[in-house]
Amino acid sequence: MGRLTQLREYDYHLPGEFIAQTPAKPRDHCRLMVLSRKTGQTEHKMFVDIVKLVEPGDLLVINNTKVIRARLLGRKKDTEGKVEVLLLRRLAKTEKITTSSCGKRENFKEVWETIVRPARRIREETEVLFWKNSWASSRSPGIPCLLGKVLSTGGGKFIFGFDFPGTFPENLEKIGEVPLPPYIKRNSHDRFKLQDKKWYQTVFAKKEGAVAAPTAGLHFTKRLLNRIEAKGAKVVPLTLHVSWGTFRPVREAEITRHRLDAEYFELSGATARAINQAIEKGKRIIAVGTTTVRALESCCVEEKPPSISAKLEKKVVVKPGKNWTELFIYPGYKFKVVDGLITNFHLPESTLLMLVAAFAGKENIFQAYEEAIKEKYHFYSYGDAMFII
Repeated sequence: MGRLTQLREYDYHLPGEFIAQTPAKPRDHCRLMVLSRKTGQTEHKMFVDIVKLVEPGDLLVINNTKVIRARLLGRKKDTEGKVEVLLLRRLAKTEKITTSSCGKRENFKEVWETIVRPARRIREETEVLFWKNSWASSRSPGIPCLLGKVLSTGGGKFIFGFDFPGTFPENLEKIGEVPLPPYIKRNSHDRFKLQDKKWYQTVFAKKEGAVAAPTAGLHFTKRLLNRIEAKGAKVVPLTLHVSWGTFRPVREAEITRHRLDAEYFELSGATARAINQAIEKGKRIIAVGTTTVRALESCCVEEKPPSISAKLEKKVVVKPGKNWTELFIYPGYKFKVVDGLITNFHLPESTLLMLVAAFAGKENIFQAYEEAIKEKYHFYSYGDAMFII
């Protein structure tokens, strides 16, 4: 692989005006670049044209994870200092954590792995109060929705135990905010802030657990999905709860040293059967988003009696189940399941850019990105889309 494993190989310059701050309206009227993996040639279309690009028998696999309101704004109980908490992952009852003498894990209704700002001012035993009106003063009337306590720290992450009345999802609905990426600029009075709750969620979002949206899916409308199925293609779901780790910057100059945080995924028996039937029949499997790619490639195994993958002439089948994946895909990876990919335009030096470079070829991707900038495409989460075939 040589130079393709060097982080500097995945840098490019994007003028700030091309970073989308709002999505297209309607969402399926963004622009679409079609990129051929074989030739590197591109075409410029609208996303609604994807109906013309799918074929009868194609299988589109979507990620039906639902973004929770994972951004919490509170104040320290003792000093009233402002604290911002981003929920990353709910810890299962069976997971062990190292706690200080401040309290035992079982005393809290929920325990979460988080990141916190300002991190340097947060220590074990710090207690934080969260109100409905965000950074409310503790002198404000009313009872806080959540009481959080830091159980342990390490590796830039903080383990919080939470107590609250009612249920945790109910409280997140009251006080949580949509955890938008930092390149989407909002302030407390921004007229778009309320709309983000709808915009930053796919129309097929179903299973709560993500702290970031599977952004390739944001372009679909229910009407567009119906048109795709009416053409004879099939749409099936899986779930991968997108975590902060998907977007965590790569700090290693040699990318092979980077490690992704584990992300939870589920593949149902019905979806697995549909995928295996498509493999057997030689039909295209089109992943909607890089998270879908990682889930599909993570549950691929060899099994007898085999399904035959014409792409690699190997015995390939996907198995249903619930699991965690740390799969990091970069150039040199051999894809086993995915034939096509619907994706967005990704940040420089990101693991997502490395994945699409592995799928389409780094030279093809960088030429396509250069053309997208020339043609004034919009980039990142609310931006335009690419269909790699």
